[in-house]
Amino acid sequence: MAKIYFVCGFIGSGKTTYSKQLADKHSAFRFSIDEWMIPLYGEHMERDVFDKRLATLQDLFKESALQLFSLDVPVIFDFGFWKKADRDAFIRWASTVGVESEVHYLDVSFETCKQRALKRNADLDGKSYEMTPDMLALFWSWFEIPTSNENVVWVKTPSE
Repeated sequence: MAKIYFVCGFIGSGKTTYSKQLADKHSAFRFSIDEWMIPLYGEHMERDVFDKRLATLQDLFKESALQLFSLDVPVIFDFGFWKKADRDAFIRWASTVGVESEVHYLDVSFETCKQRALKRNADLDGKSYEMTPDMLALFWSWFEIPTSNENVVWVKTPSE
């Protein structure tokens, strides 16, 4: 039976690196929002436009995941899952389609995430968004760290 992994974490927490390792470990197919959003739509857009495009890609990825599940291929959604409501909605979706799911949360401090994101700005590869300290602070205020009430795999990554 195929399984889906939802990788949750803030900007610079190491989600994509972790997702790639998880994909190798489980021979899974990985969907990364940033790796699709930027090539398709570019970096800069209003928040409401971003949210609509994000929803479109998430729906397309869900449809593709269904095909992969039918082939018994595990799937990884490297989406960030900043909000508990989003995590809950995707867990419900997985349950509805009859697939076991796990949320993996990369537990990394804001300061470490900020340092990594700002360092990454120097070598953007078209797969990551450029970040400023103000943007990171704003986005951190939106991020909902999973609670002990959520069934989450807590992943500690080394700080730099």
